[in-house]
Formats: sequence, C-alpha cells, structure tokens
Amino acid sequence: MQNPEILSFRNVNLHDGFWARRYILNKNISLESVRQQFERTARFDALRFNYLKNGRHIHYYYDSDAAKWIEAVSYLIEKDRPSMAENEAFIDELVDCMKRAQRDDGYLNSYFQQIAPDEIFRNRECHELYCAGHLIEAAVAYAKATGKRKFLHIMEKYCDYICRVFIEEKSAAFVTPGHEEIELALIKLYRFTHRKKYLEMAEFFLKNRGVWAKELMNEENTFCKQDDCDIFNLHKAVGHCVRALYLYCGIADLALEREDITLRQNLQKVFEDIVGHKMYITGGVGSSHRGECFTAEYDLPNHTAYSESCASIAMILFALRMRKLERNAKYGHVIERIMYNSLLSSCSLDGKSFFYVNPLEIALEEYGRESCIPKDSAEWLPIKQRKEVFDCSCCPPNLNRFFAEIGSVIAVCEEDALFVEQYVSSDLTTAFGSVSIREQYALDGCVDIFSENYGKDRLAVRIPEWSRSLDCVLNGEKVLPECKEGYAYFTVGKNFSLSLNFHIAPVFVSANPNVRANVGRVALTYGPVVYCLEGVENGTRLNRISVSPSAAKEAKMILAFHGLYSVEMEGFIDKEQDLLYFPARASEKEGKKLTFIPYFAFANRGESDMLVWVRRA
Repeated sequence: MQNPEILSFRNVNLHDGFWARRYILNKNISLESVRQQFERTARFDALRFNYLKNGRHIHYYYDSDAAKWIEAVSYLIEKDRPSMAENEAFIDELVDCMKRAQRDDGYLNSYFQQIAPDEIFRNRECHELYCAGHLIEAAVAYAKATGKRKFLHIMEKYCDYICRVFIEEKSAAFVTPGHEEIELALIKLYRFTHRKKYLEMAEFFLKNRGVWAKELMNEENTFCKQDDCDIFNLHKAVGHCVRALYLYCGIADLALEREDITLRQNLQKVFEDIVGHKMYITGGVGSSHRGECFTAEYDLPNHTAYSESCASIAMILFALRMRKLERNAKYGHVIERIMYNSLLSSCSLDGKSFFYVNPLEIALEEYGRESCIPKDSAEWLPIKQRKEVFDCSCCPPNLNRFFAEIGSVIAVCEEDALFVEQYVSSDLTTAFGSVSIREQYALDGCVDIFSENYGKDRLAVRIPEWSRSLDCVLNGEKVLPECKEGYAYFTVGKNFSLSLNFHIAPVFVSANPNVRANVGRVALTYGPVVYCLEGVENGTRLNRISVSPSAAKEAKMILAFHGLYSVEMEGFIDKEQDLLYFPARASEKEGKKLTFIPYFAFANRGESDMLVWVRRA
C-alpha cells in the first residue's frame, strides 16, 4: 500500500450512537426535505429541461444543487438500495431528461441551453464548469452505486466537449473557472475510469490558474477568485472560502497523483495559515459576507461571522486529502472540530432546515437598530433561524451528501497500521481485517476498539488535541503507548481489545490576543464540543454576563440535546443601571446561574440571543 488510503464509507457500518442517529436523520428526514424544496423551487425542473414549457424561473447554479442531492442518494443506495428505490427511479428520470437534452457536441447545462444559448462559455462567473464538476461527481457516485453508466457516459461526452473548447480550440472566453470544482471532479473521474485524459484536463485548469492576463485584466481584486498567483507559489488562503478550498482539494489530488513535493509543501503552508490564523473555534471559516471570503489574520468577528456551511464541508475535504499527503494528527483534529460544531450547526435538530451562515453571536437588539437607515446601507447581519431552502441553496444538498458518506472520515489504512482518526461507533472492514469501535466519546471521553482478526502488528489512534492525559488498557492490562505525530501507537495481536480514556472535562479556553473580538473573553468546551449561552435559559443581552474560568471545575452536566450534555455553573451578570455612565464599583455585578448548551443546538427553540465568547470575570 504505497499511499495512505482513506477507508471508504462503503467499508463502514455505523453502530448505534450519536453519529449513527445523525446519519439516519439525514437519510430519513433531511434528504426528503431537500427533495421537496428543490421540486418546489424548480431545481429538478431545470434538469428536466422543461423551462420553455412551464416558464418556471431557473438559475445558472441549479444544476449543481440537484447534482449534490443525486450524489447523496447514490451514497445511500450503496448502503441500503431497497430504501432508496423511489429516489433511484427519480434519478433515472432526470438522467433520461439530460440524455435527451444534451447537445450533439456534448454540451449540457440547463440554464444556458434554455435561457442564454448565445452566452455559452462566455462569462467566467456563471458557474458552467462548477455545475459540470458537481454533475461529474454525481455521475461517478451513481455509477458506483447502481452499475448504471448512462449518466457517466453523458458526463464523459460533456468532458470531451470541454476539453475541445478549452484545451484544443481555446475558443472559450476564459481559461479557468470562476468557481473551482471541476478540478477535483475530473480527478475523481480519472480515478474511476482510469482515462488519463481527465487527469490532464484537471492539471490544465489547475496549472493555468492565476497566470492568464485576459482573466486578470478586468479584476479589481485578483485575490477574491484565487487569481493572485499560480499553484506553485501558494502560501496563504485567500478569497472566497469555498472556491479556495475546492481549489486546494484539487491541488492536493494532483500533488498525490504526480508525487509533487512543491505542491504538497505549499498546501501545508496554506493549511497552517487557515488553522493558525483564520479559523473560528467552531471550525468555521470565512470572516466576511462580502465575497464569502477569508480576510486578514486574526480577523474573526463573531456577530458577523460568515462561516458558510459549504466551507465547513470543503475544509473537511481538504483536511482528508492533506492526511493522505502527510501522517499528522492535526488534520483529524480539524475534522473533529468542524464535525461537532460548525457542521452540526448547519442543520436543525429535526433535520428539516439549514443555516447557510453560522455566526458565533446573535443579539436580537441589533436586528432593528438601523430602522432609520436605508435598507441597502444597513449593516449585514446573519439570519436568526434556519430555513428549508435558500435562493442560493448549495448548503442543504452538500450536507446531505456529507452525512451520507460520513463513514469516510473514521480511519486511514497505511502500510504499517490502521490509523483511527475519528471516534465513531462503527464496524470497519479494512485491508487488515475487521475492527470495531464503540464509544460515548463526547459524553465520557472513552472509546473501546477491538478485533478478532486484525492482520497487522500495530494500531494507531489519534490523541485529541483537547486531551490532557490518556489512560490505555490493552487486553486487560494498563499500557503506555509510543506517542508521535499526534498518535498513540500500540502493538496488538490478531485478537485484541483496547480501551482509551481521554479524560474529558469542561474547560474554558482563550483566544490569541490578536483576535480583537475575543480579548477578555473565554469560550466553554467539553472535549470536542464548543458550548454557547442562549437567551432561552440565560435571558437577554448576554454580553452583560461574565464567568470565571475556574467555575468549570464545579460545573453540573445534564443530559440533553440529542444525547449530549448541557452545562450549568455559577457566573455573574451586570446589574441594571439608571444612568448611561457611572463610577465603576465592584458591586455592579450579581451572581447568576448559567446554562451552556452545545453550540450546534442553538436556534432550535425560537429566536433568541446566543453567545459563544463570554466575558471573563
């Protein structure tokens, strides 16, 4: 096994537990909710190519929305085909529509064929290659799941046309896509079909980014679309977060295929820039709604945080690819942080509605204070409640497809050992034999891993970044593992049972003082879960509340919110005052019982204030 291999969800059966319940919620509720909303809003009508018949509004990114939903269904078909029979028939109908609509030369795009045929490949910002990329990924997933290759052949024909227009004839009005996605999709198509043409196409789009004058001459800011430099000179994460992260995913795939050390080292710098300077404590990325962008180092505002749901998923995809390029637990740390926080926040507890943006603070008093200001001049604020569908509804089906293949984040197979990356109750079928994981990791910080037919001498497990001590019991005896690269290594036999205790506890953490928004503030964590205050239990104007970090030692844990704890402790609240300004006195505070809930659970009980970073008493 030359390169590390991410264990596919195809070889994972989730066992009853927190993430299995989340998987089932997505399969039974979220997937159908998105389907209904996409039918209502003409996403599927776009792929039926019947706009001219019914006159329904369609947009140039609708193909990508529908494609992600198809991809999600494909993953679910692989695990339980009978339960997806209706959705499979529905997809076959859409594929037949695409087959009939595809032009003889191979072009396929519902918007441009029906609305703007004279503008095909003339406008870089109109997502044609982005839509093509998501359709390619969906076609590959559907072929793997069902064995049906009609959809795949449609997309291969389209790829032939793209190659002719962009690479052979060079007749398109641009060279690289405005929104990255086709790059990683083409490499996925190459790996499935083994046609080198697709790898070479991906390499063309990647290597030409940031070097073509005709794409840069009209750009006011080349950073926004990652046009500031070529891929061999990347050092920092810039621009639109999702576009950037999809680009980095494509580069990582190319680096692996070409064994390119320069690309790998550059991506390591980009990853460190994000994690070290531009990531929220929840794992979210994107500090500004303007361009949905990365901004400057340590610029992490809370109440206007963008932290798009798609960006959280893209960051996981990037981290998974980096783990294949480098053995280091830091990639698993980031995936865990995102999974338990910004990812879960993106979907309601009932599975029916979604956030596009995931802020770290909501103060209801701000939503109306600019009532006398013209609407187009007012400050942007995130929505307070999740919605079932958005005008730009890329996030809901992206969540569908991520949860449908969530088993793909759990383990990595290397030549010398199986590496357990995420602690999810599951049964794994690996190249080294079957391995089982049982846990209540986010409750008690404990994990059991066992096998009766393990075929290697060593097993490695990721040591969580929040763990301050580790107790290990192997086959009934306490052991001290070898620790390096963030992993604990164990010598095990064919039949083994390993128990891990990471000693979970509520802990307040501080931010780097360069993060101006969080100076003098602390955030509560319990293992992988970030907590917040919500107005439901704690009242309004949460910025009046303060807490001592030592209060965590006396915290009371209460089981709630889909099997995780809420946390009660003593804090303080500023007393109400009659004067606008007054002399500072110690008696201005009074004691208050505080209730913290998991961040991902906020905004599920009506509109309410919310706060992650609390003033330090």
